[in-house]
Amino acid sequence: MPASPPHATNESVEPAVLVSFRPRDASTDFKAHKHAWTELQARSLGIPFVTKYIGAEPTFEESYRRAIRELHDDYDIATLVTGDIEDVGEGFMDRAVGNTGVELVRPLWKRPRMEILELLRIFDISYIVTLTRLEKLPKPVSERLLGSVITKEFLLDQFKWYDENYEPLDLLNTVDLAGEYGEMHSMVRDCPMFSAVVECGGVENKVHETKYGSYMYIEPASLEFLPK
Repeated sequence: MPASPPHATNESVEPAVLVSFRPRDASTDFKAHKHAWTELQARSLGIPFVTKYIGAEPTFEESYRRAIRELHDDYDIATLVTGDIEDVGEGFMDRAVGNTGVELVRPLWKRPRMEILELLRIFDISYIVTLTRLEKLPKPVSERLLGSVITKEFLLDQFKWYDENYEPLDLLNTVDLAGEYGEMHSMVRDCPMFSAVVECGGVENKVHETKYGSYMYIEPASLEFLPK
């Protein structure tokens, strides 16, 4: 199935629920996307937060399809909006929405990264980096990125700073500025649709070693819900 075409950012979509797809057998929370943080985002948006647990029975694809079909049936969902930019899943989400009655919409699909960073500024979306892959973003630059509110200028400055002060890795040309290939993950803390800002308190950087690589992530002592 061909990848979904890009959709205009001004397309009218009324948010109904904020959904999180999570592994059914996960023993710990996502390092990059805290469950409690996502709950606060939904609260700030004034919409329900729905968690769909995904397993391998009979396949991950069918498990996703079942969950999406439930969203359609339980909440009258007609559209699933994701932040996908590249087809890193080899058409997985296109297949997952098949025969569900739900259209997959990806407003950022194939957009140049500089354009995406500019759109975040235009739409006044404030976000912070929550996790980095140390093989791509070594510790010195990861420590400067994690927990920081990101702008295009700040991000480019940090990459430039690293290449000027350490063994150059040409980060500007080797790292996806949106982290689409796992270089970094982020969470939105504020946007015009939010009734409150989600702030981290007492952030500590931690390292997580896995068979897939080494990661650094923030562990906030608290998450604060600050009404505007």
